[in-house]
Amino acid sequence: MDAMDVDLPGGNDYEDVTELFAEAANDMEPEVLVMTKTFSLLDAMSAFEIGEPRMDSGMITEPQRRPRFDPLAPMLPQEICWILDRAFACEMEWHAGTSLTQTVYTLLYVHHLDDLNPDFIGHQQYRYPRDPRRPQELLTVVMRASAMALLKSCDLAWRELSKGKVFDIEDWLGEKSEVSILEGISADFVLRKIDDACTWLQRSRLSTQDTQLLYDRLLLRKAVLQLLKLTPPLSIAELRRLTTNARTLLQKIRSQRIAAPAPNSSAAFVFDPHISRRLACFMPVRIIDLPPQEQAWDTLSRLLDGWEELSYLLDAPCISTWEIAGCLRIWSPRKNLHPAYLRSLTQSAVYDRGTVIGRLPPMWLVDHFFEESVGCSYDTVLLKICIRDDSSAMWVKREIENRICKYMADDLRANSHNPPRRRRYFMKAALQWHEVYDFFLQLIPYCEPSVGGRGQAFVDLMPNIAVMRRLAAAREIILSGLQQDLHAREEVPIAYWYLSRILEAHLECIDQVMSVTTQPHEEMNIQLGFLTALQAMSAAMCTITYKQCTLPYQRTALNFVRRYKWAFKPEYEDLAPAMPLPDLRLFTPGVEQMLLDTHYSPAQSFAFAGNVLDGLGNSIGFAGIWAEDRRVFFQDLARVCRQLEALPASSEQILSFDVGRLKWVDRTHPWFPDLLV
Repeated sequence: MDAMDVDLPGGNDYEDVTELFAEAANDMEPEVLVMTKTFSLLDAMSAFEIGEPRMDSGMITEPQRRPRFDPLAPMLPQEICWILDRAFACEMEWHAGTSLTQTVYTLLYVHHLDDLNPDFIGHQQYRYPRDPRRPQELLTVVMRASAMALLKSCDLAWRELSKGKVFDIEDWLGEKSEVSILEGISADFVLRKIDDACTWLQRSRLSTQDTQLLYDRLLLRKAVLQLLKLTPPLSIAELRRLTTNARTLLQKIRSQRIAAPAPNSSAAFVFDPHISRRLACFMPVRIIDLPPQEQAWDTLSRLLDGWEELSYLLDAPCISTWEIAGCLRIWSPRKNLHPAYLRSLTQSAVYDRGTVIGRLPPMWLVDHFFEESVGCSYDTVLLKICIRDDSSAMWVKREIENRICKYMADDLRANSHNPPRRRRYFMKAALQWHEVYDFFLQLIPYCEPSVGGRGQAFVDLMPNIAVMRRLAAAREIILSGLQQDLHAREEVPIAYWYLSRILEAHLECIDQVMSVTTQPHEEMNIQLGFLTALQAMSAAMCTITYKQCTLPYQRTALNFVRRYKWAFKPEYEDLAPAMPLPDLRLFTPGVEQMLLDTHYSPAQSFAFAGNVLDGLGNSIGFAGIWAEDRRVFFQDLARVCRQLEALPASSEQILSFDVGRLKWVDRTHPWFPDLLV
């Protein structure tokens, strides 16, 4: 083949400099590399093409070639509005877990803020004729202020996210790629720039419609920045005011229709998805498509919902309320997990630096631990149990208080973890609450309650409070395993079996507490009903799926120890037994005993559970404003029961039932399968 026919990069008109470089390198030692000050090893590695587009960050194919970006290219007001809307889409996608390089940095204006500075632009540098429809201030005032607010919003969110309450790479991506997000500029300065842009719009000669479109978007950007600027202790009134204001603006903007720019418009090239080839990225960056604008607005709306929900949390200083809200967010298939920023902010707002919601001492957690469990304050409990004035007793008492403070705060924070990490936390929490239970047992000999004041009943009751916390943690471990499909087919019956035993023990504790407390509250009755229904459903599913256990016993035992290793930690050996023990030897006899019962009916168990759940619909308890969400959750669970009433009605029918009719993939509820017709 003729060399002139070869398609070489840059064309055929080139001069071969191989010999020149070879001669210049004669005096260099092997493995020596010469680099200029601005040329790094990362740049050198990027120069190689290996045929993988994600790795060849510097490679530009012909379809990817774009015209040179000019930050001062005139824009129409509608084009600016479209850019501002898509900038929100970039920000929401970053909150969803992608990197700044894939999202916010694709807006090229964020890399040219100096070029947009009106103080540095002279008339001689303005290369375009004056156009009253495209005033220069749309870029130098409006766009610059919005781009600065976007970067500052990312900076404020980044500061909260980097506190370690959520986890980089796991929950969010914190890599900045050596690009400034205005860390050294105050949020107040950026807010003033937005105000200046709003003032210019009001005085401009743009049409009333264009002015209002731009004005609404600047105000929404300002409201979001002000929300991100709030730090604990949060002002509930300010949080609600800003959230309401932002929601009103968002609804107004969503009613407006902004057309996408023409393909040949300068606005069409403002976003460069391949910007990563010009940035210092420490990992391969996959090119992503930004979500449609309506989807981006939905994400922003959920972000505002999260801020509003946080304001209600802070307005309801109640441990049970916080836990109900957190669990519903995890349990309900209708709910979406909050973005990492909101989950981190919630943890900071609820408990941070030794204060609860920014104003209450840690002992408040101890007081409400007892108040919401037995209906009495901690001081009242101490008066009833009468701890002896002894150094050993005081040490045990202080240890219990310190551990309750720490573990309650950790439990509250865990509801803002992502589901896998939340599950891992409860594996640790189950042991921690069992240690508190053991300390309560150590405290009992030092108690000298008076006769006739029901003091002895409270002494006997104290360990049960810690047991309920441990059993709740164990329940969440198994439910989250079912929700995340962590159990193999053969492990599902064992999971339901052990869950039913945990729930049965939890119900016994609740019965004991309700028999002693003088102020049984509505919330405990709700928990009693919910756990009763869940226990009946779990036991029934265990019998239905029992025939799936086809592995040899030795293999099953090994899997069991691996799956429930959190209950076999060696630390348990030095403590009182943690009932119910995860003993696989009890599994087969327990299930077969149910199957031998001629009166046992899985269908009737689900019917019973559905009736119990239906009866909880009007109960509020400690749920507060989340009472309606919990009612919907109970209704969804009752609907699952109605469907599963078509399961076998007797032990004989279980033997002939085809477990293949149970649908586990894309099921309606995360805890239980659907039944195929």
